[in-house]
Amino acid sequence: MSQLRFYISFIFLLACIIASGQNDLTPALEIIKKAIDKKPDNNPLKALNTLKYDSYENLKIAGNPEAITGSGYKKTELRRTLLKTEVFLSEKTSQIINDNAVGHKELITAAFMPGFEKPVYPIYNIEFQSRNLYQDTYVIFDQHYINPISNSGLNSYNYETVGDSIIENRSVYKLRFEPLESSSTTLNGFVYIDKETNAIAQAKYNVKGNLNVQTKHFYTYDKLHHLWYCTYSDLFIKKSNSIKEIELFGGRFEVGTRNQEEIDEATDELYLILKRYQKNFKTNRKINYGQKGVTIEIPESAINKPLNYWDDYRNKEAYTSQELANFMDLDSIVTAENVTRKLEVIEKFKVGYYPVGFFDIDLKYLIKFNEYEAFRVGLGGTTNDKFSKNWRISGYGAYGTKDKVFKYNATLGYLLNSENNTWISAYKTNDIYEFAGSRFLTDARVYSLFEPRLINIPTFYLYKEYGLSLQQRLSPSVISEVSLSRKRISQTTNYIFSPDGIDYVNYVLTEATIAARWSPRSDFMKTPKGYQETNKGYPILSGQITKGINGILDSDFNYLKFSGKATYTIDRISGSQTELSLEGHYARGDVPLSHLFHAYPNSPTKDEVLQRFSVAGRNSFETMYFNEFFSDRIATFQMRHSFTPFHIASWLNPELVITSRYAIGDFNDTGDHLNINFNRLNKGYTESGFELNKLIYGFGISATYRYGAYHLPDFSDNLALKFTFYLEI
Repeated sequence: MSQLRFYISFIFLLACIIASGQNDLTPALEIIKKAIDKKPDNNPLKALNTLKYDSYENLKIAGNPEAITGSGYKKTELRRTLLKTEVFLSEKTSQIINDNAVGHKELITAAFMPGFEKPVYPIYNIEFQSRNLYQDTYVIFDQHYINPISNSGLNSYNYETVGDSIIENRSVYKLRFEPLESSSTTLNGFVYIDKETNAIAQAKYNVKGNLNVQTKHFYTYDKLHHLWYCTYSDLFIKKSNSIKEIELFGGRFEVGTRNQEEIDEATDELYLILKRYQKNFKTNRKINYGQKGVTIEIPESAINKPLNYWDDYRNKEAYTSQELANFMDLDSIVTAENVTRKLEVIEKFKVGYYPVGFFDIDLKYLIKFNEYEAFRVGLGGTTNDKFSKNWRISGYGAYGTKDKVFKYNATLGYLLNSENNTWISAYKTNDIYEFAGSRFLTDARVYSLFEPRLINIPTFYLYKEYGLSLQQRLSPSVISEVSLSRKRISQTTNYIFSPDGIDYVNYVLTEATIAARWSPRSDFMKTPKGYQETNKGYPILSGQITKGINGILDSDFNYLKFSGKATYTIDRISGSQTELSLEGHYARGDVPLSHLFHAYPNSPTKDEVLQRFSVAGRNSFETMYFNEFFSDRIATFQMRHSFTPFHIASWLNPELVITSRYAIGDFNDTGDHLNINFNRLNKGYTESGFELNKLIYGFGISATYRYGAYHLPDFSDNLALKFTFYLEI
């Protein structure tokens, strides 16, 4: 018993020693912890019901234009401009509004980009520098760093006091912080903390590595609310001894050079300077927030200010007299170099179009390949604003080298409301489509050089369709579409649909469809050109209801289909990412198999693993064979986790991804579907694997294995080895 007491006493004493050691904080760490604990009281965006103030920003990129490079962008318009003027300039004035009950907004009251008739709007979506130092991360040029005033910072930095100081006649602590370990997500610098309120009174952050960055924030004290407001901040970026590529309104430039010899040879450095002035702070007053869901708003009145408007904002620190003189040069240079046209090409190419006069060529129709058509060559596109602001003509034509049949679509649209992007359209289509393939009308357009699954799909049906559609943005975060269509379906296989013993090889479907897509946590920018999603937030929810109507326009069947989808993505400061997707479909009534559901299979029906070697899809079941399963109700769940890319070389940054997928479904009456053999999915289908992406020219490799209830006897039949292809446009 005495030994037991001894051991208990020893353990208790050891625990007390450990606990006392944990509580033995350094003075600097105690100050930082108090500052973190008091963040809700000291953050003006949290402590005040409303806050409104005026802001003026000017951006300058200057220096040696030969330092501007970038794979695929060596002749960017930014570089061309700097070659002529040695400076790029942009400035804006804004009202910053924060309402705790509604949200945060920047209302841009004036925008000026010398040389351009209208500003290049995407530049205003770039977060060059954080306004709020109380967030968990600090942002520089859209890159997130660990904020030293955060719980994550406690595990990432070493803090030390370097003395006291006086700011705004108040005593403050001056603290230095350094990263505990070298990382691409950490900062170093100084932070000044008010001794009484534990608030940030001044900050100077630096980044040394891929980017050489210096950033400062200066504050003024509000005696009424006992809060500090940032009145001035600046950001200075210059090249260092390594490469860092930055994208700016469609062109990329790199701050840095490739080796020390190039640094020694360079006489002028490329640098970026952003200066921000803030004043007229108004607190806890009733404010007009404007349209909810819009975090950046640029009215038409903001882009046509007279030149003398800016005189009250510019000062000697903002621009030199030579830079101001270059304003006039920029006008002529942008015109002479046709910069606006080239930026238009870059912007539209990113979503798969190439503008030629009043017509935008749709690049996704140029060439494809599938088993039914072999090579499919075509041309498509749509008219743009140069043709008409209210009318739109679009379509495509395509020809299959194997089936030797011409397919086409023609669509005529009219703009009913420009603010809500409301279009009513009439269309006619003669084409093929994947058997049992489902699609959401409101899915965002995705452009890639080719569609991976299309290469493997073996079964299609033919359709001739005409219809009407109404597309509308109900709110910034909700887009919708309603359509009424008639389709005449023909088979490319021996499939027969036989409800109630009546055989149908070909049939007519009349469908009414309503669909909506909701992005409740996304941020949007409203410009004279409409709405743009500036920050994609999650979840993203999609829903769709389709009603097949018997007897209308010779339609053969009555049915009802429901579809839903939810996607959620978690982005981490380290660069890793987790994507989750849940999708479900349900049908009742007399629905042909061609218009029911599968789980996006992507494995060709061949015996050997290498014979099935092809290209992996984006969200497909890689080990599931085509036509193996069909369902009239189905749910799928997919998980993808991407690890932080491995930085092996400037041109080699492979990315490891692990994947796992699950599908479950069922089928009420398989006897209505003749001349096609398939299985029910009621036991649950599972596969997992990995991808090693972006090894060379966007290509990588993947391996996926099927297991669980539908595991096959032979090991090789459960295995899928494939290429992956991810190319950023």
